[in-house]
Amino acid sequence: MDANSLGRFTAARVIAVRFVFILVLFALALCVIVWRAPLWVAAEITLLRLLADGFHERSMVINGYHVFYLEGGPENGSPVVLIHGLNSKAQQDWVVLAPYLVRAGYHVYAMDLLGYGRSAKPPELTYSIREEAKFVESFLDENHLTSVALGGESMGGWIAATVALDRSDLVKRLMLFDSAGMKFQLSFDQAIFTPQTEQQVDQLMAEVSPNLPRLPQFVKADYIRKTKRYGWVTQRALASMSSSADDLDEKFSALKMPLLLVWGKQDAMTPLSLGESMHRAAPQSTLTIYDGCGHIAVVTCINQIVPTVLNFLSGTDPEPGKTIEVPARKHFLMP
Repeated sequence: MDANSLGRFTAARVIAVRFVFILVLFALALCVIVWRAPLWVAAEITLLRLLADGFHERSMVINGYHVFYLEGGPENGSPVVLIHGLNSKAQQDWVVLAPYLVRAGYHVYAMDLLGYGRSAKPPELTYSIREEAKFVESFLDENHLTSVALGGESMGGWIAATVALDRSDLVKRLMLFDSAGMKFQLSFDQAIFTPQTEQQVDQLMAEVSPNLPRLPQFVKADYIRKTKRYGWVTQRALASMSSSADDLDEKFSALKMPLLLVWGKQDAMTPLSLGESMHRAAPQSTLTIYDGCGHIAVVTCINQIVPTVLNFLSGTDPEPGKTIEVPARKHFLMP
């Protein structure tokens, strides 16, 4: 090998070594990020999935507060607005249902409520159901939405029902997924909503769904760190809900629009008895019960739920007043 060839070989080897070194550093950095901030990584992956499905990140200022939301679907599609639950955000609760709706031709809005996700977290608010409902109503007005299908999961269902009562002129169809809103007794200590220990995180996940695997220790640690940063919002929301000031027991029967109630039969957080009470109060409603599903049925039991939702939105839903029980089957977290 002559001097020139040796020089080129040496240079190539140096470049290769440096490249491998950079890759190793990158891999180590990625491992550290995943280990220290797994919830953030999971959220970013979820967001990328929604962006790949045709959603766009949007933001606007409503009543002086910044709001983040996702928007997707054809411009001329019928609008569907989705409201997430307590201690959650739009992309977390609607990651599997929202793409189905877009593919079916609906124009979907999924917002982060005040205090959650990327929306503002003003310290002066109480984060009550009434406060959040007024915020959603302002969102509808700012986006010039005059005839919508409104959906809400858990606390988001309570907010959606409140909006539907306030603005029945805007809400033409209402979907409540494992919703709160009427009086009931929790079967567990509500302190687990803001967990301070790994044991409390395990308890919370067990209440959320009977099918969820146990979280790794580093994920639980990150969940506790998140609670220390933002748990005050959840605590204020819980304090307001516990006061019963916004309960809908005496008002629920005033909902007259088509109403779909979707419930996981094994929901331990907002039990099926709550859905049955709502069904009795609103005789035009359809109650669909999914065996083998817990509180986040709209995520874990998406394969069974999607046909029901699409039929309801298209106006081909079952006869009003009907209760439909769907047997347990294998569930998938992603479509």
